[in-house]
Amino acid sequence: MGTLRITVDHTVRITATSARVHAHVHGSSTIAAGVAGRKAALVADLVTELAGHGVAEDAVEVAGVRLATRDGVLLKNQTVEIDLVVVAGPEQLPAVLGVLADRPGVSVTDLEWTYDEFEASIPAAAAAMAMARRKADAVAAAAGLEVVGIGQASDSWSMPSPRHEQPSPVMFAAGARAASAPLDLGLELNATAGLSVHLSVDFALSA
Repeated sequence: MGTLRITVDHTVRITATSARVHAHVHGSSTIAAGVAGRKAALVADLVTELAGHGVAEDAVEVAGVRLATRDGVLLKNQTVEIDLVVVAGPEQLPAVLGVLADRPGVSVTDLEWTYDEFEASIPAAAAAMAMARRKADAVAAAAGLEVVGIGQASDSWSMPSPRHEQPSPVMFAAGARAASAPLDLGLELNATAGLSVHLSVDFALSA
Protein backbone atom coordinates (compact mmCIF):
# COMPACT_ATOMS: atom_id res chain seq x y z
CA MET A 1 0.00 0.00 0.00
CA GLY A 2 1.28 3.47 -0.88
CA THR A 3 0.30 7.09 -0.40
CA LEU A 4 -0.48 9.73 -2.99
CA ARG A 5 -0.57 13.37 -1.86
CA ILE A 6 -2.83 15.68 -3.85
CA THR A 7 -3.10 19.43 -3.28
CA VAL A 8 -5.86 21.61 -4.72
CA ASP A 9 -6.25 25.38 -4.75
CA HIS A 10 -9.85 26.31 -5.47
CA THR A 11 -11.28 29.85 -5.67
CA VAL A 12 -14.98 30.74 -5.62
CA ARG A 13 -16.94 33.99 -5.58
CA ILE A 14 -19.07 34.52 -2.49
CA THR A 15 -21.79 37.09 -1.92
CA ALA A 16 -21.82 39.58 0.94
CA THR A 17 -24.29 38.75 3.69
CA SER A 18 -24.61 42.30 5.02
CA ALA A 19 -23.12 45.77 4.90
CA ARG A 20 -21.89 48.19 7.54
CA VAL A 21 -22.96 51.67 6.47
CA HIS A 22 -20.77 54.35 8.03
CA ALA A 23 -22.54 57.70 8.40
CA HIS A 24 -21.38 61.04 9.73
CA VAL A 25 -23.71 63.49 11.50
CA HIS A 26 -22.42 67.05 11.64
CA GLY A 27 -23.88 70.22 13.07
CA SER A 28 -22.70 73.61 14.25
CA SER A 29 -24.38 76.69 15.63
CA THR A 30 -23.39 80.15 16.84
CA ILE A 31 -25.75 80.13 19.78
CA ALA A 32 -25.24 79.51 23.44
CA ALA A 33 -26.13 75.83 23.22
CA GLY A 34 -28.57 73.39 21.73
CA VAL A 35 -27.00 71.94 18.60
CA ALA A 36 -25.80 68.82 20.42
CA GLY A 37 -29.29 68.12 21.68
CA ARG A 38 -30.80 68.65 18.24
CA LYS A 39 -28.36 66.25 16.60
CA ALA A 40 -28.93 63.71 19.35
CA ALA A 41 -32.67 63.97 18.63
CA LEU A 42 -31.93 63.52 14.91
CA VAL A 43 -30.05 60.29 15.66
CA ALA A 44 -33.01 59.07 17.73
CA ASP A 45 -35.35 59.87 14.83
CA LEU A 46 -33.07 57.96 12.45
CA VAL A 47 -33.17 54.89 14.70
CA THR A 48 -36.98 55.06 14.80
CA GLU A 49 -37.32 55.44 11.04
CA LEU A 50 -34.81 52.68 10.34
CA ALA A 51 -36.79 50.38 12.64
CA GLY A 52 -39.73 50.87 10.28
CA HIS A 53 -37.58 49.29 7.57
CA GLY A 54 -36.70 46.26 9.66
CA VAL A 55 -33.39 47.53 11.06
CA ALA A 56 -33.22 46.61 14.75
CA GLU A 57 -32.08 49.18 17.29
CA ASP A 58 -28.99 47.13 18.16
CA ALA A 59 -27.96 47.24 14.49
CA VAL A 60 -27.24 50.97 14.85
CA GLU A 61 -23.96 51.74 16.59
CA VAL A 62 -22.60 55.07 17.80
CA ALA A 63 -18.93 54.73 16.85
CA GLY A 64 -17.84 58.15 18.05
CA VAL A 65 -18.98 61.54 19.38
CA ARG A 66 -17.01 64.78 19.21
CA LEU A 67 -18.14 68.03 20.82
CA ALA A 68 -16.40 71.38 20.67
CA THR A 69 -17.39 74.80 22.02
CA ARG A 70 -15.54 78.02 21.30
CA ASP A 71 -16.27 81.35 22.95
CA GLY A 72 -16.36 84.39 20.72
CA VAL A 73 -16.63 88.06 21.55
CA LEU A 74 -20.41 88.09 21.19
CA LEU A 75 -21.44 84.53 20.44
CA LYS A 76 -20.51 80.99 21.40
CA ASN A 77 -19.89 78.50 18.60
CA GLN A 78 -20.78 74.88 19.25
CA THR A 79 -19.93 71.97 16.94
CA VAL A 80 -20.99 68.34 17.21
CA GLU A 81 -19.98 65.33 15.14
CA ILE A 82 -21.47 61.86 15.57
CA ASP A 83 -20.21 58.76 13.78
CA LEU A 84 -22.84 56.08 13.18
CA VAL A 85 -22.61 52.54 11.83
CA VAL A 86 -25.77 50.87 10.53
CA VAL A 87 -25.67 47.12 9.87
CA ALA A 88 -28.10 46.18 7.11
CA GLY A 89 -28.85 43.19 4.94
CA PRO A 90 -28.73 43.63 1.15
CA GLU A 91 -32.52 43.82 0.99
CA GLN A 92 -32.57 46.64 3.59
CA LEU A 93 -29.75 48.66 2.06
CA PRO A 94 -31.76 50.83 -0.40
CA ALA A 95 -34.12 51.88 2.42
CA VAL A 96 -31.24 52.59 4.82
CA LEU A 97 -29.42 54.75 2.27
CA GLY A 98 -32.68 56.55 1.47
CA VAL A 99 -33.26 57.39 5.15
CA LEU A 100 -29.71 58.67 5.60
CA ALA A 101 -29.77 60.66 2.36
CA ASP A 102 -32.99 62.38 3.40
CA ARG A 103 -31.53 64.05 6.50
CA PRO A 104 -29.63 67.37 6.30
CA GLY A 105 -26.28 67.21 8.03
CA VAL A 106 -25.94 63.44 7.50
CA SER A 107 -23.45 61.99 5.02
CA VAL A 108 -22.55 58.40 4.18
CA THR A 109 -18.77 58.06 4.34
CA ASP A 110 -18.14 54.35 3.82
CA LEU A 111 -19.85 51.13 2.78
CA GLU A 112 -18.19 48.06 4.30
CA TRP A 113 -19.32 44.68 2.94
CA THR A 114 -19.21 41.70 5.30
CA TYR A 115 -19.07 38.00 4.44
CA ASP A 116 -19.59 34.68 6.21
CA GLU A 117 -16.29 33.08 5.20
CA PHE A 118 -16.72 29.95 7.34
CA GLU A 119 -20.10 28.95 5.90
CA ALA A 120 -18.90 29.72 2.38
CA SER A 121 -15.76 27.63 2.91
CA ILE A 122 -17.76 24.45 3.57
CA PRO A 123 -19.13 23.87 0.03
CA ALA A 124 -15.89 25.26 -1.42
CA ALA A 125 -13.82 22.71 0.54
CA ALA A 126 -16.21 19.93 -0.50
CA ALA A 127 -15.79 20.92 -4.15
CA ALA A 128 -12.00 20.94 -3.69
CA MET A 129 -12.16 17.44 -2.19
CA ALA A 130 -14.13 16.18 -5.21
CA MET A 131 -11.48 17.71 -7.49
CA ALA A 132 -8.70 16.09 -5.47
CA ARG A 133 -10.40 12.69 -5.62
CA ARG A 134 -10.83 12.91 -9.40
CA LYS A 135 -7.16 13.74 -9.80
CA ALA A 136 -6.09 10.98 -7.40
CA ASP A 137 -8.17 8.40 -9.26
CA ALA A 138 -6.63 9.46 -12.58
CA VAL A 139 -3.05 9.43 -11.27
CA ALA A 140 -3.53 6.11 -9.46
CA ALA A 141 -5.07 4.48 -12.55
CA ALA A 142 -2.18 5.67 -14.69
CA ALA A 143 0.17 3.93 -12.24
CA GLY A 144 -1.93 0.76 -12.22
CA LEU A 145 -3.14 1.38 -8.67
CA GLU A 146 -6.43 2.17 -6.97
CA VAL A 147 -7.46 4.70 -4.35
CA VAL A 148 -8.78 2.82 -1.32
CA GLY A 149 -9.05 5.51 1.33
CA ILE A 150 -7.70 8.72 2.84
CA GLY A 151 -4.82 8.82 5.27
CA GLN A 152 -5.18 12.44 6.27
CA ALA A 153 -6.47 15.73 4.93
CA SER A 154 -6.21 19.40 5.85
CA ASP A 155 -7.68 22.58 4.46
CA SER A 156 -7.41 26.34 4.91
CA TRP A 157 -9.08 29.32 3.34
CA SER A 158 -8.34 32.98 2.84
CA MET A 159 -9.96 36.13 1.54
CA PRO A 160 -8.55 39.48 0.43
CA SER A 161 -8.86 42.46 2.74
CA PRO A 162 -12.45 43.67 3.21
CA ARG A 163 -13.65 45.92 0.41
CA HIS A 164 -14.76 49.42 1.35
CA GLU A 165 -16.83 51.48 -1.02
CA GLN A 166 -16.44 55.25 -0.81
CA PRO A 167 -19.88 56.51 -1.88
CA SER A 168 -20.06 59.59 -4.09
CA PRO A 169 -21.43 62.63 -2.18
CA VAL A 170 -23.32 63.62 -5.33
CA MET A 171 -25.02 60.24 -5.51
CA PHE A 172 -26.37 60.51 -1.98
CA ALA A 173 -27.35 64.14 -2.33
CA ALA A 174 -29.42 63.15 -5.36
CA GLY A 175 -31.15 60.52 -3.27
CA ALA A 176 -32.63 63.03 -0.81
CA ARG A 177 -36.36 63.20 -1.30
CA ALA A 178 -39.56 63.38 0.69
CA ALA A 179 -40.71 60.48 2.85
CA SER A 180 -37.24 58.89 2.82
CA ALA A 181 -37.87 56.83 -0.30
CA PRO A 182 -35.44 53.94 -0.87
CA LEU A 183 -32.37 54.87 -2.88
CA ASP A 184 -32.97 53.16 -6.23
CA LEU A 185 -29.82 52.85 -8.32
CA GLY A 186 -31.47 50.58 -10.87
CA LEU A 187 -29.46 47.54 -9.77
CA GLU A 188 -29.10 45.21 -6.82
CA LEU A 189 -26.94 46.60 -4.03
CA ASN A 190 -24.53 43.82 -3.18
CA ALA A 191 -20.94 42.73 -3.66
CA THR A 192 -18.90 39.57 -4.14
CA ALA A 193 -15.39 38.60 -3.14
CA GLY A 194 -13.02 35.75 -3.87
CA LEU A 195 -12.63 32.95 -1.33
CA SER A 196 -9.57 30.75 -1.87
CA VAL A 197 -9.47 27.24 -0.42
CA HIS A 198 -6.27 25.22 -0.12
CA LEU A 199 -6.73 21.47 0.38
CA SER A 200 -4.08 18.81 0.91
CA VAL A 201 -5.08 15.12 0.94
CA ASP A 202 -3.06 11.95 1.42
CA PHE A 203 -4.83 9.14 -0.46
CA ALA A 204 -4.13 5.52 0.39
CA LEU A 205 -3.36 3.36 -2.63
CA SER A 206 -3.64 -0.37 -3.25
CA ALA A 207 -2.77 -2.58 -6.17
